[in-house]
Amino acid sequence: MPRLYFKILFNWITALFVIEILIFAVILLVVKDSHHQSVIQSIGGNALIARDYVEAAVAADPGKGDGSGDALQSAVARLSQVARAKVWVSTTDGASLASSVAGEIPVPPVKVGKSGRYGDAMVYLNIGPARVSYYTVPLILKTADGRGASLHVLTERDPGPFPVGKLAAGLFVIGAIAAMAAVPLSRHITNPLNRLQESALRIAGGDLSARVEVQGEDEIGRLGKAFNGMAETVQRLVRSGRELTANVSHEMRSPLTRIRIAGECLKQSVARGDKDDCDELLEGMWEDISEADRLIGRILEYSKLDLHEPIPATSEVWPATILEGLLKTMRPVFQTKGIGVEVRLEPQLSVAGDEDWLRSAFSNLLDNAARYTPERGVVRIAMRTDGAAVALDISNSAAPVSAEDLEKIFHPFYRGKGAKGEGTGLGLAITRKIVELHRGDIAVQNAPHGFQISIRLPQFAAEESAS
Repeated sequence: MPRLYFKILFNWITALFVIEILIFAVILLVVKDSHHQSVIQSIGGNALIARDYVEAAVAADPGKGDGSGDALQSAVARLSQVARAKVWVSTTDGASLASSVAGEIPVPPVKVGKSGRYGDAMVYLNIGPARVSYYTVPLILKTADGRGASLHVLTERDPGPFPVGKLAAGLFVIGAIAAMAAVPLSRHITNPLNRLQESALRIAGGDLSARVEVQGEDEIGRLGKAFNGMAETVQRLVRSGRELTANVSHEMRSPLTRIRIAGECLKQSVARGDKDDCDELLEGMWEDISEADRLIGRILEYSKLDLHEPIPATSEVWPATILEGLLKTMRPVFQTKGIGVEVRLEPQLSVAGDEDWLRSAFSNLLDNAARYTPERGVVRIAMRTDGAAVALDISNSAAPVSAEDLEKIFHPFYRGKGAKGEGTGLGLAITRKIVELHRGDIAVQNAPHGFQISIRLPQFAAEESAS
C-alpha cells in the first residue's frame, strides 16, 4: 500500500515542519527581543562599573584630581586591558583627555534600532562590519575649563548576538530525526492495512478461509475484527449455498426422475388406449409435482432465513396461544394415528419476537412429532419458565434416535435412517434458524419417555420494547 504509506509520511513531515516554523517565528518574536534587552543590561551594567572605576581612580590621585594627570590615563589603560576594548575619555566637544590607543579612534556608525539605555549609559550593538558593541557614559571630572567628560568603550569582540542560524539548524536536525522516526510509525499503521488487503484479495480469489491477524483495540484492530466477522459470514453463506445447491439437486432429482419415467409410460399407455393406466400415471405425476412444489417452497423459506437479521425484541408474542391454534388444526392428524396429546401450557408467559415466524417453527415441530410418533403413541407438550427465558419441551414416544442422527438432525435435507413417508428434511433446519433469529437456542435428546426437542426463547421485557 505505497500510496497510503507515502501520504501518511508526507503529512507527518509537513505538519512537523509547519510546527517548527511556527516555533522558530515565536522564538524570533519573543526570545530574541528578550535576548537583546539582556545584552543591553549586561553591557550597560559593565559601563556603570567602568565609570565608577575611572572616577574612583581619578579621585584617589594625590595630584590635582582634575582629570588631567596620569591617574586618568592609567585608569583608561587598565580598563582597556581588562575589558579587551578600546577605551577613551573625551570632553563634551570631542576633545580627548585620555585614550588607550594612539591617534584618533574611528567609531563605526551606530544603529538606532540596535541601541538601548541602561541608567546613564548609552549602549549600541552590532555596529560596523565586525558587529562590535560600543557604549558611552558621562563622567564627573574636574576639568580646567569646567567642561563635562564622557567615557567611551568600543569592544573588540562580538558581544554574543542571538544565534538565529544555530537555532534554525537545530530545528532542522530535530525535524530530520523526527521524519526518520515517522518511517517506522507509518509502516506500523500501513502494515495491518496491507495484511487486510492481502486477506481481502485471497477471499476474492476464492480462499474463503483467509483471515487477518488482529492486534490491538484501536480503529485498525476493530476494522480487522469487523473484516473477520464479515469473512465468517461470507464463508458460512457460501458454504450454506453450496450445501443447499447440492441438496436441492439431490432432492429434486427423485421427483423429476419419476415424472420423466411416468411420462414415458404415459405415452405408451396412450398408444395402447389404456385409460385406467393413464389416470394412475397422471395421478402419480401430480403427486410428484406437488412434492417438488413443497420442496421449492421450503427451500425458499430456508433461503429467506439465511438473509434475515435477528428479530428485534419489540413485539410481544404468546406461545401458548399459537400452540393452541396449531393443535386444533392438527387434531385430525393425531386422531388418524390414534396419538394422544398431553399439554401443559402457561398462557401468561410471553416472548419477544415475530408471531408468524414462531408459528412456522412450532408448526414444524408439531408436524415432525405427528410424522415420527408411532400409532397409538403419545406427544407431550410442556411450557415453563427457565430464568429469563421461556422453555418449551415437545417429546413423543418414538424409539431412541442414534447419536449420528442427533448430531445431524438440524442439517438441511437430513432425514434420519428410519425416516419414512413424506418430508423434505428442512423442517428442523428452518426451526433452528427461526429460534436463533429470536436469540434463543434449541436442542434435541433422547428422554426416558422418548425423543425430545427443547426450545428456550427470551421472555418479553416491557423496558426493552420501550427502548
